Amino acid sequence: MNEYKHILVALDGSEQAMKALETAKALSKQLQGEPRLTVLHVNPALSMNEPPVGVDVDEQIEEEGRHILEPASDYLKDGGISYRMLAGHGDPASIICKSAEQEQVDLIIMGTRGKGLVSEMILGSVSHHVIQHAPCPVLTVK
Repeated sequence: MNEYKHILVALDGSEQAMKALETAKALSKQLQGEPRLTVLHVNPALSMNEPPVGVDVDEQIEEEGRHILEPASDYLKDGGISYRMLAGHGDPASIICKSAEQEQVDLIIMGTRGKGLVSEMILGSVSHHVIQHAPCPVLTVK
């Protein structure tokens, strides 16, 4: 088995993503050398002709990211695991693959489906794209 020294976990706020984080935590405790985790949340790029009046879209996106990353940080901080949080904005599949390459990760762990009906279809395609284009092995969690 390869040595997994750096694991990237992709989060989107879904139940499957939380299971991916749980899997990463359990796996990192079992692996020798105590791998470090990078937890990544990507806000999908939205195309809007005109944002709703009185809504700061950037602020909403940042807030959503905090609601996803803060609980993940709380979940990991007492585990004795080395981790860091990253946030991205754009096409989730591309950012996950690009981050994996830039961070030189050895394994990506992610859920197979997203949150809600529309993102279930989208994230199914995100996990498929990541599996096809990632620079390292990908573990998907149901």
